[in-house]
Amino acid sequence: MRRQGKITVPQSVTPPRPMTLVEKLLAKASGNSYVRPGEVVFAQVDLALSHDAVAAPVAKTFYENYGEGAKLWDAQKVVLVADHFIQVNDIRDDRRADLMYEQMIQFAQDQGCHLFDMVSPGEAAGICHVLLPEKGFVRPGMIIAGTDSHTCTHGALGAFATGVGTTDMANIYATGDMWMRVPSTLVFELSGNLPPHISAKDIILFILGQLGCAGATGKVMEFRGSILAQLPFDERLTLANMAVECGAICGLIVPDEITRNYVNSRSQQEFTEIIADADAEYEKVYQFDLSHLEPQVARPPKPDQVVPISQLEDTPITKAFIGSCTGGKLYDLAQAAEVLQGRQLADGVNLYIVPASIEIREQAQALGYLDIFAQAGAQILKSGCGACINSGIGVLDKEEAGIYATNRNFKGRSGDPTGKNYLASPRTVAISAVKGKISHLLD
Repeated sequence: MRRQGKITVPQSVTPPRPMTLVEKLLAKASGNSYVRPGEVVFAQVDLALSHDAVAAPVAKTFYENYGEGAKLWDAQKVVLVADHFIQVNDIRDDRRADLMYEQMIQFAQDQGCHLFDMVSPGEAAGICHVLLPEKGFVRPGMIIAGTDSHTCTHGALGAFATGVGTTDMANIYATGDMWMRVPSTLVFELSGNLPPHISAKDIILFILGQLGCAGATGKVMEFRGSILAQLPFDERLTLANMAVECGAICGLIVPDEITRNYVNSRSQQEFTEIIADADAEYEKVYQFDLSHLEPQVARPPKPDQVVPISQLEDTPITKAFIGSCTGGKLYDLAQAAEVLQGRQLADGVNLYIVPASIEIREQAQALGYLDIFAQAGAQILKSGCGACINSGIGVLDKEEAGIYATNRNFKGRSGDPTGKNYLASPRTVAISAVKGKISHLLD
């Protein structure tokens, strides 16, 4: 049964007020005419996502609370994806990962929900945050909940998308709604002409350096400005994806023609675009002219330890990684292919490239990118999360330094706790692999 309305009710009737995009999304989803930051609402969920690292515990909690015979509120709105633990190595308990995977598959079969299983041993159909838009599950105006913090990626399509915990998702499975405290919004006006070879990864790292990992905690980051028109769709996903590294619960981009073209190419379902009122109030508006932005690098052990690459000390590396939901999209691979065309990796450097989905792998193959990578000496791995979450090939060994096009570089995140993981754009990662040290300069 759907629960509507607010949990906290104002003591007196307040007239409608201008609302931000996230306020309008949550007002519509909760059946309210308006909402305000700080209020708690029950919002109807349009799509629920879990993956193999969390789906089994969610299923267990669901059955414990609602009975062994319980059914999903709407099986067609639940998607399960095998992408996290399918490339396990000796860092993890293999049997535990196998068991969680098997339990997820059984739950999907019992419930009849959408399932993206492995397409071959150790290979995902795609990483969930890339796969769902690719398969047409994400559209503007939706409310999306996922048991993964990078669910915020889907805000790039004008949807409210946020990560939730195991218990919250179990309740969503049963009721189809979730409680949500209406967040305030930080606006990022990105203006200027983006310099050549500067990517969305450089932009979001720059913002991280300005705000810090807690600078947007519990808030929404909304990206606007002339820069967005200069970014292909894949790059918008990168911006929204790493909003959570600032503590945000969602990274939002207002739908435009680029959004519509992408969604219409992936889905036949109708959707309703929601936009903010013109006089809506925001907690803060940041204005950044990015005309002179240079490549950015996040030093370990936090993604907000960001410096322009020209200020980074000389740093030799032995591993480089281009993949994950942040760095394995087709545009990311194109950046790497442009660098590696006709070049070879530096001696002693291993470069791992992981397409974020099977479709992306096939497109990269057709465009000749995979041949370029192979000729340069890179290893092309099966699709999945892999080294980004300390799993499979490409993790750092003791005292090793590497540069990764992923989203987090916390201690032990991508290998041995003594390893040092630097974050950068796919282009910077590829150049560094050729140079044998962190660099953005080609001969």
